[in-house]
Amino acid sequence: MAEKGAHLTGTTFIKPSIFEIIAQESLASTVEPAFKKILSFIVSFNPERYRHLLRWTNEGYLIFNIILQHYYLKKYSASFSEVFYGLKRIGITNFKVRHNLSKKQEKLSLVLMVLFPYLKNKLSELSQSYKLEEIDGYVPQTKWQKLYRNCVTKGYIISFMIYEFMVLYNYILYVAGKSVYQSPQLRLLSITLTYAEAQSVISISDLLKKIKNNSFGISDGVYILQQTLTTSFEFGAFFLQFLSWWTQEHLYTNLITLPIPPPPNIPEIAKQYKGICPICWKALRVHTVLSVSGYAFCYQCILPVIRKSKKCPVTKYPAKEDDLIRLYLD
Repeated sequence: MAEKGAHLTGTTFIKPSIFEIIAQESLASTVEPAFKKILSFIVSFNPERYRHLLRWTNEGYLIFNIILQHYYLKKYSASFSEVFYGLKRIGITNFKVRHNLSKKQEKLSLVLMVLFPYLKNKLSELSQSYKLEEIDGYVPQTKWQKLYRNCVTKGYIISFMIYEFMVLYNYILYVAGKSVYQSPQLRLLSITLTYAEAQSVISISDLLKKIKNNSFGISDGVYILQQTLTTSFEFGAFFLQFLSWWTQEHLYTNLITLPIPPPPNIPEIAKQYKGICPICWKALRVHTVLSVSGYAFCYQCILPVIRKSKKCPVTKYPAKEDDLIRLYLD
């Protein structure tokens, strides 16, 4: 898997393979969806009281990510996903390898690890909301508002394409042996990845001997707690990776093996709403289906109704905003 890599002024280090780099980046991208799913599950126990917390999901993950990455940077000189694949960060100054990150590189690493994904998600959500409002016929009040919205929507697309091109170009240079940097962010910080040294681990027998000899102290208890937490995180990360692989491998097979259910009977009340919104009684704009009842509405019509009454206006079934499904029709 590993390949002998760059020779920097007399210092040789082992470069991780491109497969390990992509794998750890894939793992890092699964942590945020898992955090949001767990938060939604916790809120579901008492949605009336804690539903407002879902508005701050991105900020909650930002705080969690800061704590998580700060711990791993301090202890292992690597991010959580990099540690999982046995990697660590080393600094490069004036084309010379430094085996420890400087304080500045450590702080900037933490900032880029947590702030870049957060800002990217916020810009993506803002751009998507402006697009939906534009589709629904919203007209900005002033030319400055229109200019700002265009800058956000088009700027996000352009910046995303430029960044993805930079990532691809960096991969090509790395695989070709022309660069020691695995990503544009690491290049910016003059940091590269290599394999971490084996960590010394206190065995269970050593801990039992300490208990027997009455030499078990607070530091040993803290060590056990840290090992338990990190092992739990790493086991959870492995489970997420396995679950992602299992879903991708078996989704298509499972779907085609299921029997095709018969079409449901259409009630008489539903026939009068064919092609029109049950709320405004006009032709559907921005088709949106409420999954709990199956009725289609205009997005701008059904959204405030769900937020206010929390039920389907036709069937009166309990519903929430997450039950709305946008249909992208030609």
